[in-house]
Amino acid sequence: MRGDKEQNCLDLIKQEVFTNDGTPILHPFTGKTYTEVDDNVFAKEQIWFINSKCRKTYFGLLEEDRNEIEQILRFANPNVKTSEFPDFIFNYGFIEHFQVSSSKTTRKGAEHIKKINCFVSNVNRETEILKQKWNETPSYDAVRSKQWIMDNPKHSHSFLIKSFEDNWKNHINSLHNYTGKKDVGIFLIEYSDYALSMVENVYEGWIDGMSQGDMREQEKFHCYRLTRDKILLDFIYKYKDEIKYVIFVYRDGFEIIRLVNIPYLLKLIPWEYIIYPMTVKTVSSLYNVSAFRK
Repeated sequence: MRGDKEQNCLDLIKQEVFTNDGTPILHPFTGKTYTEVDDNVFAKEQIWFINSKCRKTYFGLLEEDRNEIEQILRFANPNVKTSEFPDFIFNYGFIEHFQVSSSKTTRKGAEHIKKINCFVSNVNRETEILKQKWNETPSYDAVRSKQWIMDNPKHSHSFLIKSFEDNWKNHINSLHNYTGKKDVGIFLIEYSDYALSMVENVYEGWIDGMSQGDMREQEKFHCYRLTRDKILLDFIYKYKDEIKYVIFVYRDGFEIIRLVNIPYLLKLIPWEYIIYPMTVKTVSSLYNVSAFRK
């Protein structure tokens, strides 16, 4: 059964594309937003409704691809058959959302997601109890607080690969049984663990202490990026005839990848990336300051 997470994920992408820091982009001459014009006007005046900074998130997209994906994001609608594939449809294709995890995954789901859901549930329950208690016994001369801390479960790149490939194949199987329009297939993949970092291994075999002048420095990412993962790029490229675009959502942003052009992207990745887990704790805090007595 479809829930809010699919729509929230798609809305996140649309906000980045059609707004500027959350403020809707207005046509400079008409003052209208992308939702206030019809399809024909949008197609003709598309450039005026798009945040130009989002083009940095496009990988392997030609000009016609960039125009196409922006139009799809504008008019894709939730599938009215909420329990069936896909999550969103448009007049010649679909968008299907799924989540992946870099924690261990079993038939009951990813350990990280199960643990964070339990953590949030406990925090919410205890928060309501504390709010009631603090309201009954106000403290006018002190700030009261409560903090909850959760250690992340074990994470690894190998866990992520398994989660990614298993989920991908399950949804490909659903695609094979889908009888609707699928000229353009899009997988919207969400990685929200924020548990893996990446660093370009440009110093493999480097002489310790040797200078490099002003030659380029290695890339470092606090959050995992699909566009630098040769293993998974090679994997999804095999499905280029069935899936046209992958939209990969991570904690710091998103990437839109045109699968057929992955070989060109791989030429820009001469080095391997070391992908390693971060030591992360999930923290939730609650503070209470009672109003001062007159």
